[in-house]
Amino acid sequence: MDASTSTKPLDQAIPAAGDGAGSGRGALPNLVVIGAQKCGTSGLHYQLSLHPEIWMSRPKELNFFIEERNWSRGQDWYRHCFDARAKVRGESSPNYTAYPQHVGVPERMRSVVPDAKLVYVVRDPLERIAAHWVHNYAKRREKGDLATTLTHANASYVVRSQYHMQLQQFLAHYPFGQILVIEQEELRSAPLETLRRVFEFTGVDPGFTHPHFGAQRHETSRKTRASRVAVRLERLSSTRPGRVLPKNLWLAIDEKLGRRRPIERPDVRAAVGPQVLQVLREDAERLRELTGRQFASWSIWDA
Repeated sequence: MDASTSTKPLDQAIPAAGDGAGSGRGALPNLVVIGAQKCGTSGLHYQLSLHPEIWMSRPKELNFFIEERNWSRGQDWYRHCFDARAKVRGESSPNYTAYPQHVGVPERMRSVVPDAKLVYVVRDPLERIAAHWVHNYAKRREKGDLATTLTHANASYVVRSQYHMQLQQFLAHYPFGQILVIEQEELRSAPLETLRRVFEFTGVDPGFTHPHFGAQRHETSRKTRASRVAVRLERLSSTRPGRVLPKNLWLAIDEKLGRRRPIERPDVRAAVGPQVLQVLREDAERLRELTGRQFASWSIWDA
């Protein structure tokens, strides 16, 4: 199917529960992109939303199955995030694979959507850590020593890159046949073939194509570190008075006054040290055994 045949609704904004949402609202999802963070889930979420048989949540990250986030809102709220008329209804919350920072996610998910298909996007573990740190540093969330920051006991940089360990939490509640593991590099180098696999996995027309398939979003190399002025501007733009002004105007103000500077890519290999590298290698070896894939291009195999 070509994009010209799509009848995708234009408005996918989430209404507040009970606000008189349209007749199509009110169904549980049957597709969940569970991560990993900084592995291209935003791009995949967008590309899935272009398929006429798929309804993807907006915002992307609902974090419903995380107790300290939105679990307390209840299933009625969650149902209101999806259109019952869609064959496939999905959301993408990378925080679902942040164990042990967030515990109990697979159990809650299984209790609500036991038949859902799960998609897990992975990449070179060291590259993921680098992108994660750059993301936080750009927002002025990190400012200390790199090695201490990455390996701190309360940080999730390393555990989010232990993909097999994260998957094991879900495999205690979902059969592996309901989980599709793909690499971010596949979405970049072979987007049509990779999306076809995802479409086949979810049960929608695998022949659908769109001109925007392959578009890259959230490029880490373009990240800049915000000054304190830029942070204040960002916060102001998200307030109710700030939202009155168009987004392009805020971007222009930020460009003039924000004073952002480029971020050098961190040397994660040197920062985490040989012990953490070994942990990541052992986890990746188990992921190889589980998936039957080699992940040969990952830098963790380098001496």
